[in-house]
Amino acid sequence: MNKVTVIVPIYNVEQYVRTCFDSLLKQTFEDFVVYAVNDGSPANEQSIIDEYVAKYPNKFVGIQKENGGYGSVLEMAISKCETPYFIICDPDDYLADDALEHLVDLAELSEADITIGAKYFIYSDGTDKDYDAAYNTAFTKLKVNTVYNSGTNEYNDLFYIDPSPHSKLYKKEVAKKIKFLHKVGYTDNLLFYISLLTASKVIYTDKACAYYLVDRAGNTMTDIRPKALDAHIEVFKTIVDQAQSLNPCDMFYYRMFESYKFILYQTPRMMGTKTEYKEKLDHLYEFVEKLIPHRSQIQPIYKKNAKGGFLEKYRDMQLLKSSSSKKTYAIIEEKMIQNFKEK
Repeated sequence: MNKVTVIVPIYNVEQYVRTCFDSLLKQTFEDFVVYAVNDGSPANEQSIIDEYVAKYPNKFVGIQKENGGYGSVLEMAISKCETPYFIICDPDDYLADDALEHLVDLAELSEADITIGAKYFIYSDGTDKDYDAAYNTAFTKLKVNTVYNSGTNEYNDLFYIDPSPHSKLYKKEVAKKIKFLHKVGYTDNLLFYISLLTASKVIYTDKACAYYLVDRAGNTMTDIRPKALDAHIEVFKTIVDQAQSLNPCDMFYYRMFESYKFILYQTPRMMGTKTEYKEKLDHLYEFVEKLIPHRSQIQPIYKKNAKGGFLEKYRDMQLLKSSSSKKTYAIIEEKMIQNFKEK
């Protein structure tokens, strides 16, 4: 029996697919199967998928579907998954040769629901790789090869982990009830945060198990279209909605507020007109509204961690106060629009 399903979501990444597939064939761990999911790609990946399925029928399963976006791929693949664990390997990225062996060994020894590793950033121009611990080291220091138990103060530190799918081995059980959005990006955030709220045990390793191509045109790190901004907002609104039945900790809501601020500070990069920009800022406030009822949970952690000046801190707390939120956001929005440069 295979232990791991490697999910490879494929859309318009023809030039990268072979490198990804070959990295999987080099794995020192053998008990895995690859779900190569063609999400209605207009490129020629299907012929490559067919080639690997024909050569390695015990390793590769080719799946073709109509285009539905990243979340639809995860939804389909997780529902079809027949192994206790799964991992996502985006086709423009690849795994270290011993990635699966290391992550599975840790998962089985610790009985962890999620096993998380570090990663390397790599670049399209072939420059040197950069090590990334996969969490915000400015706020915490994660213990290596140590089990984090849900409900403890130490578990809160895991919310500083980068939610990207790289180097994350999931038990299928923690993700099978997630309702994924279709036709949008950023759904890896939904997978991580809801799984983290569902998990009982998590373990972290500082070994870099994945290589992440960060500057490919069109990925979520570089996509500045209005549609991409809408997707980012919708995913985080959905995360808050789906978390309600999982009794989220205070740290979860604090991290959601920090996610709002991250999106806000990214909005000036958007391509478009000032009219479109205002529409997206109005949309972003819908996310803020979902956080207002949790002000009392966010505020203590915010006060401890906030690094901005007095005015920023005051504004943020006024934003989360129901009586002053809309007025405060209107001031923020007006300033952002004034400074926005149409592209």
